[in-house]
Amino acid sequence: MMGVETGVESRARRRSMRSMTEINITSFVDVVLVLLIIFMMTSQFLQAGFEVDLPKANTPGIEQKLEPIVVTLRLDKHLAVNDRAVSGPETLGQAIQAEITRGGARPVYLNADRSVPYGAIVRVMETIKSAGVQDVGLMTDVGREDWFEK
Repeated sequence: MMGVETGVESRARRRSMRSMTEINITSFVDVVLVLLIIFMMTSQFLQAGFEVDLPKANTPGIEQKLEPIVVTLRLDKHLAVNDRAVSGPETLGQAIQAEITRGGARPVYLNADRSVPYGAIVRVMETIKSAGVQDVGLMTDVGREDWFEK
């Protein structure tokens, strides 16, 4: 009886094949939702970068044509170029040159804490200019600085 099939066996085989073609996506949806929650939570930490307390200014924002290079200077003397830490002002020029090589000539914005001494800001701007950057700007928060009212 090799090749002869009875109706009962073929129906059972078809039924088992039919159940195999149905995909249960409940566990897949559970895994996707858990991953979505994890990515949402970790994205908050990735966007933090270097925190600085910017000075305030009542000026309109600048329309950016190119993605700028952002140099951050914190009060604790930490420097960063596009959220990548730089060991000090000596290596700042090299880091800016590397960013220009990677993405082309772009404006550089200095994101300095409001309490950083003016001399340190001038030194960083001098280093940025010596790296060959022509377009340098200062980043501010919206508002008015209250130093004159004190």
